[in-house]
Amino acid sequence: MKSARIQLSNGSMHYLDSEGPGHTVVLLHGNSSSANAFAAQFAAFGARHRLLALDLPGHGQSAAAPAEHYSFAGYADALVEFVERLGLRDYLIFGHSLGGHAALEALPRLPGLRGLGLIGAVPFNADNAGQLFRPEPTGGLVFQADLDDAEVTRLARAFVNPAHMEQAQLDTLAHYIRATDPQVRAALGVSLGNGEFADEVALLAASGVPTVLMQGRDDVFLDADACTRKDLLAPADVSVFLFDECGHCPHVEDPARFNDLMDTFITHICENPL
Repeated sequence: MKSARIQLSNGSMHYLDSEGPGHTVVLLHGNSSSANAFAAQFAAFGARHRLLALDLPGHGQSAAAPAEHYSFAGYADALVEFVERLGLRDYLIFGHSLGGHAALEALPRLPGLRGLGLIGAVPFNADNAGQLFRPEPTGGLVFQADLDDAEVTRLARAFVNPAHMEQAQLDTLAHYIRATDPQVRAALGVSLGNGEFADEVALLAASGVPTVLMQGRDDVFLDADACTRKDLLAPADVSVFLFDECGHCPHVEDPARFNDLMDTFITHICENPL
């Protein structure tokens, strides 16, 4: 696996490249996370496929960006620029939470995208958001800039079902949170509070890109049952897979099942030409 950097218009972006010979898959992490959150996917597929996991601006080893870039639209811009700079064609994206929403907003500018895997990132708009999202469960921590140690711990535990996580795993999530530019959380909160998000349902429907949603049943941010309702996502077509005893991060909490579904999706998409 190669650790690499690319200079984008809003700063230096770090990413991991498995350099595998197979299909190209771009992996996008969530708010206050890291490219390293996809370690289980690199272990399973890195030798077979070319996995590219980005540290989004302000996260991991990527440079901080001006706060105005910390929004769904700003992260969509960074994704599009990355894809164009690397000259990617015929690729898939798996995006977790923030990363999934960035991919959804970028859809009109991703002509080479073959398939989209969303992880705890149900497509939403102003009409369905109230039914899909639970009341913010962290007391504002997910959108708070500075966090003390106790608050970091609380936020890390909110991202998963802590009853099924080892302490070392929770410590790793806490490390990702501490490595994030604090302004990421604050700016995301402001942008969402100002209604700065696209109609993701309409964008997905217009794209026609085959899409799956991997959703934890115990996600404290999203109503898992609501995420399965076709009427809330229409006219977009999304195949939804629920993960028992998982919170907001099924790729971390149940990597065996997640990897099986990921493998099936990649195989299905790439063996069925557009």
